[in-house]
Amino acid sequence: MKIKELTTLFEQFQDCVDTLQQALNVSPVSALTETFDNLEHDEIKVEAGAPDQQTVQLLSKKYQNLHYDQIALNDKAQVFTLLALHALSGEKVDGNLMPTPEILGTIIALMYQKMLQPGGQTIIDPAVGTGTLLSTVVSQLVQSNHSKNDFKLVGMDNNEDLLDLADVNFHLHHQPINLVFQDSLLPWMEEKPDVVISDLPVGYYPNDENAKAFATAAKTGHSFAHFLMIEQIIKMLKPGGFAFLVVPTLLFTGKNAADFVPWLADKVYLQALVELPKSLFNNNLVHKQLLVFQNHGGGAQPKQVLAAQLGSLKDQKSLVEFNLQLDRWKQQNQ
Repeated sequence: MKIKELTTLFEQFQDCVDTLQQALNVSPVSALTETFDNLEHDEIKVEAGAPDQQTVQLLSKKYQNLHYDQIALNDKAQVFTLLALHALSGEKVDGNLMPTPEILGTIIALMYQKMLQPGGQTIIDPAVGTGTLLSTVVSQLVQSNHSKNDFKLVGMDNNEDLLDLADVNFHLHHQPINLVFQDSLLPWMEEKPDVVISDLPVGYYPNDENAKAFATAAKTGHSFAHFLMIEQIIKMLKPGGFAFLVVPTLLFTGKNAADFVPWLADKVYLQALVELPKSLFNNNLVHKQLLVFQNHGGGAQPKQVLAAQLGSLKDQKSLVEFNLQLDRWKQQNQ
């Protein structure tokens, strides 16, 4: 879809969301999820007289003008991601809650295909958020696998609004998923996954009592959630399982790196560390990298670590060069 067409479609959808939000006096996120629920079921939900009949008639006209059934699935998903970004921006939420740039899904899907045979895996995202990262990765894996989708997907989050957005997102992609409302640093009730894919939250973990059970907990004060989450992922992964994680660069350069990096290298087989361009993220002060590792066991063997730096992803050459680098790394480690 061309940018002009996408902009027009976004404005039409946003007008519907704004109308419903004003009528129901709810958050932008709630109005967005209910808008798509109405459109998917071709029915405007009315509870306790809200929205009123006048608003129902107004929304009906707006929905008709959208021609929702005629919009391509990929276009629906694309405009929903933009609407979710707008809804979250409007609420001035923590940057950790913002959707992950879709291009990162492309990069992870590329690496996934080089490192293991896609298909049949249980994949968990313990910080699923709006679901943008996981749904993008799986969409591309399915496309490369002749449209065969036999992945078992699980998404966890401790924010119900984000899970509501994720539910719509995966529905639009026709991807079945089990969404779980929980603190991912508590025990997972799901089966051990073959793969974990996640954009890890950055910052302090408030539950000091629970943090004490982790080797990476701070000796004093609050512990960093991203350290604890990596430790939890290692515990929960199947032997030989893979993790593809978007992490802060400070993990490897900050004051705790001297303790954390040797600990991590002892616990897993590091596969890749890819430096991402700052322009990908809303806050240029937050520099992130893509960390890939394989759990011990299951016949896993140590490999040479791929160290790469991605240039501007607006230039197609960056992805082509990265793909060639991946191919060389794969040949050297066969």
